Amino acid sequence: MRRGFTLIELIVVIAIITIIAATVFVAVDPAKQLHKARNSSRWSDATSLLE
Repeated sequence: MRRGFTLIELIVVIAIITIIAATVFVAVDPAKQLHKARNSSRWSDATSLLE
């Protein structure tokens, strides 16, 4: 009996990992997080100017 994985099994696993990684990347969306952080900083500065 041969040990190891077939090429099809490896391709399927790589495809599943790619789909999961893409889903996580879209859910996290680093550009949106950076935008929120910048807006928060701007609001903080604006409120301190008004005080």
